[in-house]
Amino acid sequence: MKQLIECIIVGGPQHGLISRQLSDTERAASLALVTDDGQACSVAACRPAGSAGHRFILLHPQATGQQLTAMLAALNSHIASVCATVAA
Repeated sequence: MKQLIECIIVGGPQHGLISRQLSDTERAASLALVTDDGQACSVAACRPAGSAGHRFILLHPQATGQQLTAMLAALNSHIASVCATVAA
């Protein structure tokens, strides 16, 4: 089944870039993306994106732990604010 997925790159020259595409959810876990510097980014985490689908964190080989932690915290805070809005 095709579903809209968002891919967010962590680290490297395209840090923070969001890409949206239709993809099979079964194959999305093996998703990889090549950045402008030729490095392959692979899936590090997946978060629900509501009815829109899933949001994948793609990790660049040069990403730091701090960049990954900051991105996960930002996504968790975004998800919490969306849930609070829906509940209100």
